[in-house]
Order: sequence, then structure tokens, then C-alpha cells
Amino acid sequence: MSATLLRVAWIHLKRDRVALALCFVLPVVFFSIFAAIFSGGGEGGARSIVVLLADEDDTPTSRRFAETLDDMGALRLSRGPAASESNPDPAPWKRESAHRAVRSGKAPVAVVLPEGFESTFGDFGGDRPAVDLLFDGANPVARATVDGLLQGAAMQAAPDLLIRRGLDQLDRFGGGLTDAQKRALDIFLPVVRGERSPSSVTGDPRDDEAENSGFGGLVPVRATEVGAEEDGRSMVAYYAASISVMFLLFSMVGAAGSILEEKERGTLERLLASRVSPGRILGANWIFYALLGVAQLSVMFAWGAAVFGLDLSSPQRLAGVAVMTVATSAAAAGFGLLMATHCTSRNQLQGVSTVLILVMSAVGGSMVPRFVMPPFMDQAALFTFNGWALDGYLKVLWYDDPSATLGASLVTIGPEVAVLAGLTLAFLGLARRAARRWDAA
Repeated sequence: MSATLLRVAWIHLKRDRVALALCFVLPVVFFSIFAAIFSGGGEGGARSIVVLLADEDDTPTSRRFAETLDDMGALRLSRGPAASESNPDPAPWKRESAHRAVRSGKAPVAVVLPEGFESTFGDFGGDRPAVDLLFDGANPVARATVDGLLQGAAMQAAPDLLIRRGLDQLDRFGGGLTDAQKRALDIFLPVVRGERSPSSVTGDPRDDEAENSGFGGLVPVRATEVGAEEDGRSMVAYYAASISVMFLLFSMVGAAGSILEEKERGTLERLLASRVSPGRILGANWIFYALLGVAQLSVMFAWGAAVFGLDLSSPQRLAGVAVMTVATSAAAAGFGLLMATHCTSRNQLQGVSTVLILVMSAVGGSMVPRFVMPPFMDQAALFTFNGWALDGYLKVLWYDDPSATLGASLVTIGPEVAVLAGLTLAFLGLARRAARRWDAA
């Protein structure tokens, strides 16, 4: 009897494809997504941090420092904007242009080497001009990584200058070096700079390996969050957008499940018998769900503003949030109808939609910020609803330009709005095609 009951249970499970997917497919998919995110996606998958470099000192030492940063595998150094047809020979980054680029989200970090960098490099006494690290607050990982690598680059870039500075201070405050020590130093420093091989001095052909450890703070760094000093933006904006988009999808699917209930109760059949077309039924439901989504998102952002200080005070932000809310709600409502017309029961709808929404949310950035994802997953986010909706909201709430006009602010979210509009039409078209079976019934 037990064997028979086990066999019956297996038959029921095998017939329920959604249950099978939830048991075996979804855990594997989620494991693969998060393993790819936090392991770097395998060979060649790790994301290198784009760093804009503005060299205001422009001296041999600052150039050596920049070259050392460029050689670090974790960083991708940019000396200036990419060339274009309108600007084939762009000027190198300056403090102002690098600040604007980080503010608009084109790069997570900018490093500004100040004037006087060479003259005070390795000098631990007196005032030294700080290296400015301008960072995007939405990517704290990049800030911490670059801050640490700056110290490593300082140790590797000009060890000869560090030795010279230290010995100069020893010579000044410690009684001075002998003539023999000074001659030995003149021979040794070219070896440190890489201009002579160690064997030419010591006769030892082996290369020495420096242990650059236990020595930090070689260059003073002043980290500044770009945007926070101008409009006080906070991470509330980022999480308000990401969480709102994910739960909007769940709400729209749940609301669209009423179509399946009407079908089970016979209400849908009576509507069709009264010569109401499937297209009109879908259209009326879509309008209602879209308005419901607008209301849900409005409540979410109003709560964020009232309780957590989400800044919606400027006309540009209010208009941008309004446009993105309408476009996002319309597409989400279409997604709900698509799922409802392709499923045969509410249980099936809940199971299938849960799998799709969780996967899209994980890849699109609603669960894990996309700046920690490897590049190939960042590209994969462009194939998800969440990715486009989240990008649009972040352009409005995070990367907005306070000095831009209302029209210019709305133009920046044009690509996201266009994609969401296209998704709306695609979802509704596929839902209408699936609803043809209502006519046959």
C-alpha cells in the first residue's frame, strides 16, 4: 500500500509542472544567479571598476602613479571621454567634467590628483594636498575598493621617491648621512625605479619581490559622495525604486488572477455571450490594473517621502516619477494579463509568475544592486522588465541633473519609457492572441 501511495504522489507531482519547477528548477536558477554574481561569473567575468582620472599635477610622479593604477586588474582607468564624431579629440578629464560624469552615472568613481602631488608625495610632515575621490553613493563597493588601491598604487608607483623623502627627513632631523651612504643611495635608487637590474649592483640575478604590506596612508585621500553635497540624496531612492518595481509585478499578477476566477464561475462566458469581445474585456481590465499600479507606486513613493525623506520636491523629479510610474504600471498590467491568459488556474498562475518575477528581480537589480554583478549579467538585466524600469527611476531619483530643465529631464528617461511602452504592446498583443480560445469555448 505504501508503495502505491508513493507512486500516486509521484504521478501527481510529475503532472504538476509548476511544482516540479519550484522543487528543482527555481533553486538551481537562483543558485546559479547568485553564484555568478558573487564569484565573478568565472574566468573573465569579474567586473573591473571604471575610474576617471583627472591629473591636475601633470608631473612625472603623478603620471607614474596613474600608470600604476592603470596596470591594476581591478580598475579600468579613463583619462578622458570617449572620442565621437562630434568630438574626435576630447580633452582629458578635469575636476569639473569628472564630477559631472560621476553625477550622471557614467562612472562610479573619479580620482583627482591635485597640484603639488609630486612635491609632497611621501612627505609625512606638514600639510599635504589630498587626492580627491569622488564616488557614486549607489556603489559603495567601488569607493572602498579604489580607496584601498590608491594606497597600493602609491607604494608601487614611486618607491624611489618614498625612500628619498624618508632619508631626506632622516638627514634633516636625525643627524645626516655619511658620504658613503649617500653614494650607495645614488646607486640603489635607479634599481628601485627599474632603470637598472639588481644584478648590476649586487651580482645576484634573482629579482627581488617587494612585500607591499603593513604600510598604508601614503597619500591622503578625501572621499566625497557626488550628489550628497548638492541635494542630500540618500539610498532610500535606490531601494524605493527597486522594491516598488518587484512588488508591483506581484500585485499585477495577483489582480489579473480575477480573470481566471471569472472563467471558473462562468462570468466570463456570460460576458462573451452578451457580445462583449475578448479585446474589450482585456482592455477594460488592463486600464483598471494600470490605474491600480499607479496608485500602489504613488503610495510607496509618498510613504518614502513622508517617513524616510525621499526628495520629491523639485518639479523635474515629480514629473519624472509620474511618467515612469505610468509607463511602469502600464507594462506591469500587461504582464499580469499575459500571465493570466496563458495559465489555466490561479494555482498555476501563482507558481509560474513567482518563478518569472523572482528571476527577473534577481537579474534586473531589484534584489542585488547591479554594480556588484559581472558584466554579462549586467547586460542580461536589459532583457528583464525590472532592469528597464529600475534604470528609469534611478535616472529620475538618483542621476538627475538639478540644473536641467523639465523637458531635458524627461528626455533622459526617453529610452526606458520607449522600451516599457513596447513591452506593454507586446504583452497585450500576446494576451489577446491567447484569449482567442475564449471565442472557441
